[in-house]
Amino acid sequence: MKFNKLADHDTFRWDRIKDATLVGMHDMPQLKPCVAADPRNPIGFHAAKSLKEPSVSWFHFYEDDYQFERLWNRPGTYLDILKRFEGGISPDFSMYIDMPKAQQIWNCWRNRAMAYWMQEQGINVIPNACWGDADSLAWAFDGLPEDSVLAITTQGCMQKTDYRKQILVNGIHELIRQKHPTKLVVYGKFPDPWKERFSIPIETLPTFAEQKWGCR
Repeated sequence: MKFNKLADHDTFRWDRIKDATLVGMHDMPQLKPCVAADPRNPIGFHAAKSLKEPSVSWFHFYEDDYQFERLWNRPGTYLDILKRFEGGISPDFSMYIDMPKAQQIWNCWRNRAMAYWMQEQGINVIPNACWGDADSLAWAFDGLPEDSVLAITTQGCMQKTDYRKQILVNGIHELIRQKHPTKLVVYGKFPDPWKERFSIPIETLPTFAEQKWGCR
């Protein structure tokens, strides 16, 4: 289904998905594949917006949601900032396993809508994949492209319970089954032995703490 409805104002944020193809049970905007990407030393949006001259080539949204809520509300304000970079990993509005289902769906939809908007503005985007509880795997990857570079974060998973780690591993297996990405970019810790469990190349990126203080 193509979405082309526009309101007289931006109350419903419809401009984010103008002309998008909507897919899945929750009408997620369909994204284009990212064919090639080399996201060296990416920087968080909260820092990227204040740089006068970018010293890194990529940006990401693996930080507290309030840091980029302003992008959702006023994307045009930050477009020139984002376009200075080589590319970016798309937004990561949180989908915690203990969130109400409706909130998980809403944040997933916002992630997809903002990724679609950035692609339409000519930004090279690595689509971000995230999921909540096991039930979310039935729809959490809708709109993500097939045969594409994709990204995830392991922040908040590796220091938690074995249950959360298992949800992480199960989700990656399901992501590969549904979308067969050409490469998975991981922001955060990812043990080398884990890479042997998966059939695709996995590239890890250092977190802000690792870049600044060498924390592992």
